[in-house]
Amino acid sequence: MMDHNTFSTSSVLTRKAQITVNVSEEAAFQFISSSEKLPIWLKKSGPIPGADHVELLQEGYAAVGAKRKVYFVGGDSLQEELRTYNPPGNYSYRVTNIAGFLGKLSNEAFGQLWFDSEGNGTRITWEYAFTYRSFLTRAVLSLFLTISYRPFLQKSLKHAKAYLESVTERSNDS
Repeated sequence: MMDHNTFSTSSVLTRKAQITVNVSEEAAFQFISSSEKLPIWLKKSGPIPGADHVELLQEGYAAVGAKRKVYFVGGDSLQEELRTYNPPGNYSYRVTNIAGFLGKLSNEAFGQLWFDSEGNGTRITWEYAFTYRSFLTRAVLSLFLTISYRPFLQKSLKHAKAYLESVTERSNDS
């Protein structure tokens, strides 16, 4: 089992969401890590817009160092760079060039996803760590992450679960 506590706690605020899906680790990993599929499950939640589309900044997004730019409905964007990529178990990425409200509070963030077998399904754990620009922005960022961002993570995982399980159910009915 991997150590799921790889973030430094100095000068960062973390939030985590988790869900169990009734599909294999491989299926969950391939869907969640897919640039093409991101807008299917990363939907609007509260003040946080959903993903509109993804631009690959080099060929593929399946190797350490690969970069992509995620555009959100309304025009905000951010850039992700893969830091680890270990299918089907986990991957992590660094977020920079954060536009919009979050960019005023944080200049970089780190995301990690783990895919662990649990019974006949897979437990997906998604953790984010945000740096904060100053002591004053720390309080605002902490409140925003608690009230809006953690629910965004959880709802996004629920969208992924619904999609993955409906696709699996349809393929089993065929």
